[in-house]
Amino acid sequence: MPVFDPEVVLGSGGDNAVLNYCTGESKASTRNLKTGQVEGNPPGTDPEVFYSVSMTKNEQGVWQTVSVRSERGGCQK
Repeated sequence: MPVFDPEVVLGSGGDNAVLNYCTGESKASTRNLKTGQVEGNPPGTDPEVFYSVSMTKNEQGVWQTVSVRSERGGCQK
C-alpha cells in the first residue's frame, strides 16, 4: 500500500511520540477465513485511511506501540 504524508511529533521528554501517516488502500482486500471469500473496499468508501500511532520508549530504549487509531477518509492531499 502506498504511504504518504508521514509526520512524527516527539513529546517534550523525548520518550514518547506520535507517528501520523496516510495510506492509499484502493487495491487492498480482506479474506474471510471461514469462507475463503476475498472482498475489496465496499463501494462508495474512501480508500484513503489516516493512521495515528502513539509510541513510547521502554527502559532499553526501544520504541513500542501504545495505541493505533485509524480514520477512513481522514487524509487531505
